[in-house]
Amino acid sequence: MQDISLLQKSFESFNKATVELERAYARLEERFATLNKELEEKNIELVKTVEEKEQTRNYLQNILESLTNGVVVTDVAGQIQTLNSCAEMFTGGSQTEVIGQHIGILFGGMAVNDWQKIDLAEYAKGEAGHKVKINSRTLEIFCSPFKSPNGKTIGNVFVLRDITRIEKLEDMAKRTEKFAAMGEMAANIAHEIRNPLGSIELFASLLLKNLSQKKDQERAIQIISSVKNVDNKISNLLLFTRTQSPKMSKIDLHEILSKVIDFSEQIMEQGGISVSAKYACEHAYIDGDAEMLKQVFLNIILNAQQAMPEGGTLAIVSSTSANLIGQRESQVVEIVFQDSGPGIPEQNLSRIFDPFFSTKESGSGLGLAIVHNIINQHNGSVSIENAIQGGVAVSINFPLVQKDVKIRELK
Repeated sequence: MQDISLLQKSFESFNKATVELERAYARLEERFATLNKELEEKNIELVKTVEEKEQTRNYLQNILESLTNGVVVTDVAGQIQTLNSCAEMFTGGSQTEVIGQHIGILFGGMAVNDWQKIDLAEYAKGEAGHKVKINSRTLEIFCSPFKSPNGKTIGNVFVLRDITRIEKLEDMAKRTEKFAAMGEMAANIAHEIRNPLGSIELFASLLLKNLSQKKDQERAIQIISSVKNVDNKISNLLLFTRTQSPKMSKIDLHEILSKVIDFSEQIMEQGGISVSAKYACEHAYIDGDAEMLKQVFLNIILNAQQAMPEGGTLAIVSSTSANLIGQRESQVVEIVFQDSGPGIPEQNLSRIFDPFFSTKESGSGLGLAIVHNIINQHNGSVSIENAIQGGVAVSINFPLVQKDVKIRELK
């Protein structure tokens, strides 16, 4: 009996433990369900956070890619971390090739010492820019430190601004101011010189009549010839300084250029020069004086012909683009005359538009100065530089009044 009683107590204890175990298991299941629900909620929040961060990253990346300035981000050692497409276009370096490389690779293999010059305090403050020339572009580089939330510098952000066109416009503005000052001075000098020159020529002519010795006559003739030569120079100077008022009307720039090409065709063929022209659009309408612009184009074409005495090629290409003038976007047409000649010595490039500067013995040196004045009167700009592939490239820009996109090519 005693054994049976112990067995019963054992079963009661086992049943009681079983009940407690079931209750504990139920509580465990409930806790597991709660934790599982919390985990699902956390996962949902995590996925949402990742999506938001991805959206923010894409948003910031889109902003970076939409900038018209180049942006390059480096670490403190100058190793490139990222760059936008504008920086790729300016420098010619693609993301896949330059990531992890020193920033100097974008600027023609810049040495570490040169890097130290760029990474100066004034650049980091963004108060001054470092100018470099890459692929016929002039870039202005600004640098600012990239900091972590605790204020520690962990890298640098470089902003590349293309100032090629701005530089050209500044140069043209300086030339215009210089021409205005020279014109006023030249007019005054011409007036003061011409009167005594006339007297010298008159007295030399009278003297010639009374001279009997041949040697003396030759000297008098030389005086008269020199006076006439100086007077001719003064006449050219006055022609340069005299402001011609253009008769403005709506004209097709491509039509004007085609007429000039046809007119100079025989001269170019005789010189063994092949001329090709490609226009960005069928018509390029501007406000201008057709005759004055014919003078501009003919002068440039003849200069190219004289630069290639052994023959060569002259490629004329026009293109259209948008240009921001103040707060207004304007369409401009650019015409580039590219010859295959020897180019212009670097020391002469800055003086190429100066009046009376000429590398030709018989040249007056006023052709390009007059070209500059005419283009300036048409609210345009002109620049001359040595092309990367050789020869000289003359670029002229005019504001368009109408744009067409049909391509036309001439022989």
